[in-house]
Amino acid sequence: VNLRALHCVFEAQNGQRCRELFSKADGQLMIKGETLSSLDYYVIGYCMESANDTVRSIELESCQLTAEGLDIIAQKLTPMKNVKILKIIRGDLHQKEKLLALKNLLHKLPNLESLHLDGCFKDSEYSEYSKHSAWRDWMLLGELLKQTTHLQLLSLSHNSIGVEYGSNSMGAQGMKALCAASSNFSSLTNLNLSCNRIGAEDMK
Repeated sequence: VNLRALHCVFEAQNGQRCRELFSKADGQLMIKGETLSSLDYYVIGYCMESANDTVRSIELESCQLTAEGLDIIAQKLTPMKNVKILKIIRGDLHQKEKLLALKNLLHKLPNLESLHLDGCFKDSEYSEYSKHSAWRDWMLLGELLKQTTHLQLLSLSHNSIGVEYGSNSMGAQGMKALCAASSNFSSLTNLNLSCNRIGAEDMK
């Protein structure tokens, strides 16, 4: 199901049609390369809630995400117990407000088994940030991951994680945050850290 289809059922205020859309799409919501307005986020939240029991996976790829928008979606939802997969690809999550909004959204996905946050945290995005801000963001991510108790797959590829460029680098902070959260990963069977900066120091 794409954004245009969601707008169509939203304009018709047709919850049954929305459920039918998701059923035909195997419960997959996939939005790529969109600049999302507040209305778009509202429509996404409304339609996901209308089709609550039929939504299985959510994918936002190369979308310009905002903290306000993620909060709008989270506020519209009651817990979506059938959503197993959340993918945010190249979504720019390197702000405290966005991470807190994502935390609120994850709270509404209690049975999530697969979480992809690929290309959402990069050193280049921290050029205007202090090291303290980067550490805060990574630790927020670590806290966020602790609430995903059923997680089986976690993908954090293309995020500059690792100490290859020094123990005080942003990537090193990411590795520390990941390790801090790992004690909660009792169900995790697949961890993808490809295309990062991981070396021997990280393995220690």
